[in-house]
Amino acid sequence: MPEPPRLQHHEKFISFEHAYLLAYMQLADAKAAVFMAITSGAIAYIVGHYGLAWVNLQHIRLHLILLPVSTGLLTFGAGSAFSVIVPRIGDANGIIHFRAVAKRTSAKQFASDVLGTSETEMFEEQMAYCYELARICARKYRWLDRSLFAGVLGYAAFLVTLVFL
Repeated sequence: MPEPPRLQHHEKFISFEHAYLLAYMQLADAKAAVFMAITSGAIAYIVGHYGLAWVNLQHIRLHLILLPVSTGLLTFGAGSAFSVIVPRIGDANGIIHFRAVAKRTSAKQFASDVLGTSETEMFEEQMAYCYELARICARKYRWLDRSLFAGVLGYAAFLVTLVFL
C-alpha cells in the first residue's frame, strides 16, 4: 500500500504543536515552583511564629480554628504544586521517548530502528508523542489549578487569622 502524501504544513503543525506543548509545560512547572516556595514560606512562618500548640485546640477561638484550616489548605496547595513539577513519564515505546531510545542495546540498533521507520510511521509517532505531551500538560494544569485554588483560600484564612491575632 503506498504511503499517503505528507504535506509540508503537517510537518510545520507538528513542530509548532511540540514547541507549544513544551512551552506550556515549562510555564506550569515555573508557576508551580514559585507558588510552592511562597506557600512553603507561609507554612514555615505559621509553624515558626505560632509553633504547633494551636494543633491542640484547647482554647477554641476563631483564630485557633483558622490556623489549622489555613495550614491545611496551604499544605495541600504546596503538595499540589509539587505534583505539577513531578515528572510525568508517558509511554516509553518507539523511537522518540528517551527511555525507549535508551532501551536499545546499542547506538547502532537505534540508528537501524530509525532508518527502518517509514516517513509515515515517523510522522504518526511524532503525532502520538504530541498527544502524550498534551495529556501530561493537561494533568500538570489540573494540579496547578488545585494548588492555586487551595493556596488562595489558605492565604485568605491566614490573613483573617493575622487580623484576629
